[in-house]
Amino acid sequence: MAKFQPKRILCPVDFSPQSAAALRVAGRVALAYAAEVMVLHAHRLEAPVYFTRAQTQTLKIQLRRSTNSGRAFLRDFADQHLSEEVAHSVMLVDRDPVSAIQRAVRDWRPGLVVMATHGRTGLTRLRLGSVMESVLRQSTVPVLSVGPGVKAALPIAPIRRILCPVDLEDASQVAFQHAAGLAEATGAELIALHVAKNAADEQNQGSIRGQLCAWVPEDMRQRCSIREMIRTGHPGEEIVAEAKASRADLLVIEARPRRFLDSILFGSTTESVIRSSPSPVLSVIRDPGTSV
Repeated sequence: MAKFQPKRILCPVDFSPQSAAALRVAGRVALAYAAEVMVLHAHRLEAPVYFTRAQTQTLKIQLRRSTNSGRAFLRDFADQHLSEEVAHSVMLVDRDPVSAIQRAVRDWRPGLVVMATHGRTGLTRLRLGSVMESVLRQSTVPVLSVGPGVKAALPIAPIRRILCPVDLEDASQVAFQHAAGLAEATGAELIALHVAKNAADEQNQGSIRGQLCAWVPEDMRQRCSIREMIRTGHPGEEIVAEAKASRADLLVIEARPRRFLDSILFGSTTESVIRSSPSPVLSVIRDPGTSV
């Protein structure tokens, strides 16, 4: 597959502290790849159906004025959270966030989307938040999420340790290759983690480590530091626990969408990791057409 080298990074923001953290993460990745960042803010304002034509025209004039001030605010927000070394531009659109992101991905063709997720829960809300859930379901490019477990008020650390969970299937190798490319670009240590389901699997650590090692080309191993680890237990819990224990600055995981009737859902491991990870999570999305 093509090497992960994003030269354009799309970062949707809603001006929340979490989206500010996402923008700073986007800046870190952009510096590693000399990439350009597009900062997108989308909002949808429509006149109520009961407005008269004159009232609608007045509202449109007010909206144009607010758009100009909104674009200036967006530029200030981008300048505040991105280094001067990061090339960036801003886009303010009158559209709902999901369709705005989809259109920007289609038209601008970024190699990466970086965004915050607020981790909403409850029967009336999707577990990852409606915008993040929709983007993950439909994205054709990797999505780097900054969840509620990431302390938004703290400075974003340089990427020194990257954690990549693998299950030794071919699909996981795609995420692992992305992680290895990031480790090479940033000079970070790469931790390959396999979560064994039971003690019997744990006894085969030698074989598992051998398979993990075989995934890494020798020339890649010479260019970055790679460490293999095995834990036993629930995958989502152990991945988050290792992210905390190793103080990972970035977590790279394969997101496997599964079809249910006409929708696409993500497994509990992916969702729980994105919600609970203390680190930003790069989801490398598997083609839903190949899911089981």
